[in-house]
Amino acid sequence: MIRVRFAPSPTGYLHIGGVRTALFNYLYARNQQGRFLLRIEDTDRERSKPEYEKEILDALKWLGLGWDEEPLRQSDRLELYRRHAEDLVARGLAYEEKKDGQTAIRFKMPKRKAVFQDLVHGEVEFDTALFEDLIILKSDGMPVYHWACVIDDHETEITHVIRGDDHLSNTPRQILLFEALGWKPPKYGHLPLILGSDGTPLSKRHGAVALKSFKEEGFLAPAILNYLALLGWNSADNQEFFTLEDLVRKFSLKRITKANARFDLEKMQWLNAQHMKKLSEQEFLEQITSFFPDRAQSLGADLWRKLALLYRGRIRTYRDLPVQAAYCFSEIEQYEPVLYRSFLDNKILKRHLEAWVDQAAQMKDFDSHAEVERVTRENAAGWGIEAKDLIHPLRFALTGQTGSPGLFELMSVLGQETCLRRVRKFLGQPVK
Repeated sequence: MIRVRFAPSPTGYLHIGGVRTALFNYLYARNQQGRFLLRIEDTDRERSKPEYEKEILDALKWLGLGWDEEPLRQSDRLELYRRHAEDLVARGLAYEEKKDGQTAIRFKMPKRKAVFQDLVHGEVEFDTALFEDLIILKSDGMPVYHWACVIDDHETEITHVIRGDDHLSNTPRQILLFEALGWKPPKYGHLPLILGSDGTPLSKRHGAVALKSFKEEGFLAPAILNYLALLGWNSADNQEFFTLEDLVRKFSLKRITKANARFDLEKMQWLNAQHMKKLSEQEFLEQITSFFPDRAQSLGADLWRKLALLYRGRIRTYRDLPVQAAYCFSEIEQYEPVLYRSFLDNKILKRHLEAWVDQAAQMKDFDSHAEVERVTRENAAGWGIEAKDLIHPLRFALTGQTGSPGLFELMSVLGQETCLRRVRKFLGQPVK
């Protein structure tokens, strides 16, 4: 049975690169009807924090990347690492190194060519004569990464190790440790790195890189997984939109690319918008309401529903809503002066807007956007102008912008009182 693992260190929030590693392992396990294991590598006593471990576990659950067995925690296995290290010393394959009254254990690095078949890169060769003897157990009794990793992979019967290219040079060292212990190493596959726009490995200097940040921005879990799957992998038919179920069905290690991938926030936002559009109306409303509970409550259920659905096709993340619809939550402080004057300097247009205000103030069913549209278009026709010549200045008066969702649907969200007040203010009329 295929057995893979995701092995994060709880020394910070889960990085987007770590999410991709977890995803590829999960997809391979599910595609092959195998097992996906979780291992917490918490041997860094100073930097490992319980809150980071909780965030990692919660994040994987939110993403839908469920693991199959009880998570393994390295800090619980220190005696096992010590016992195996002492066994290597007893067999002459490692030695004790004493310094300042403390004792560490070093592995005697064999001096030869280490060759292995990488699942992505093909045959890879390292000259281990260039490697120093490797500390496997530090003087404080804590194992180094290589040592704990090898023992844990063997003990949990890991068949495939799928990780980033930055681990490629670690692999020959770990293979030699497997051989020294008399164990068969797993197969290794190294994923292309995720780079920033400047071609360097993705990091904080490129902006948000923690999954937590993208979640807080209002990205959907399926969209994040969809985008990350495309960073270093592609389907045979060049499909771009995937659900997690689609990815499980189509995933293959053979389709992983060797070239490094560049993170493109615009592409990720576009995919997120596509996933939002695929949600049912109820799912969308539930999710965006839970994202903005206070705003939803302040507007009321009916008005909030109208607003959210009106902007559904215009936003790329949930966080976009109060930005795109800022004029729905607060008054317009200032209009763009050049455009503002161009409208008001048109004396005929100004009279038409004043007449529209008088008509709209008499309407009893302003909540019906169809009725508001009918009255507006009939008035424009009666005044001998095109409807757009009235609609454009009305939109600018109500939003301070030249573009918005459907104007009449927007009016029904803003409400009659707000619409009349804003147009009167725009015209310089007294406003209560």
